[in-house]
Amino acid sequence: MAPSFSHAETADQLGRALQAEPSATKVLQAYCSRLAPGVAITAIPLPADSLPPPAPFRTHFSLGADEHIRLRHVSLRCGTHVLSDAWNWYVPERLEPAMNKLLDTTTLPFGHVVAALRFHRVGLESERDHLPSDVLLRNTAMLTRGTDGLPFSLVVENYLASGFAGLTSASHQTQP
Repeated sequence: MAPSFSHAETADQLGRALQAEPSATKVLQAYCSRLAPGVAITAIPLPADSLPPPAPFRTHFSLGADEHIRLRHVSLRCGTHVLSDAWNWYVPERLEPAMNKLLDTTTLPFGHVVAALRFHRVGLESERDHLPSDVLLRNTAMLTRGTDGLPFSLVVENYLASGFAGLTSASHQTQP
């Protein structure tokens, strides 16, 4: 059996894969498909505690009088493997009504639900150092609609080391 990547190598590989794709959900699904063929990524709701959005939200989003911020906190999983803990602040009025219903009533990942927006991901920060030992990588990104560039979501994603322990040098040729 090939040896596993080090923590730093795994974070670097995952970081490159996430930078190359607008949808973190697609990156995680590709990894999940190798880890557990046929298993779809699920977003398991976690307590949100009404955490206020980080400063970038207030900087980059101009909310209209009839718009508000909703928070979705989930554990993204591939079967029993927990891949990330994601905080997502979004403006429901900037999504289709059917998308909001899916976000409220299913375990579908955010990226899957909003894929029809053909969104762009704007990386704001990527951290690999000085994180809790179980966090491999933390990314903060803004999602904008593909049609008009209007920002609709700010995500803070903590990718967990235990979820990516299955990466081996054999998978080095195909990004997570």
